[in-house]
Amino acid sequence: MYDFFSDFFDGFDIFPEIKMQAQSPSCPECKRTYRDFQKSGKLGCAKCYDAFRPLMRQTLKQIHSNPVHTGKIPSRCEGKLKKERMYESLKQQLAEAVQKEDYEKAALLHKQIREMEGE
Repeated sequence: MYDFFSDFFDGFDIFPEIKMQAQSPSCPECKRTYRDFQKSGKLGCAKCYDAFRPLMRQTLKQIHSNPVHTGKIPSRCEGKLKKERMYESLKQQLAEAVQKEDYEKAALLHKQIREMEGE
């Protein structure tokens, strides 16, 4: 059987961290390693996402420039969906600012959120 992912990743230096390490990190649940993912393009279980999250984020940034899937937006929904995503992003930034105790930034973000809610 032809393994698309093994050929796809050949020749790309998208896994520099792992190549330099003597041992590849492994999943505590299924025991698959990150090298296994590099070879097959498949993860072993749901816990692999948590175990390999930092490495996968770096890899996705190198491949796609953004690790967050945004998908395509139908033109009739574009404005509404962009506002919803902006609103969620502002809420997340607000939570991070409060956690970092950056209250000045939090106040500005809070004001932006209230303005969006008023629209």
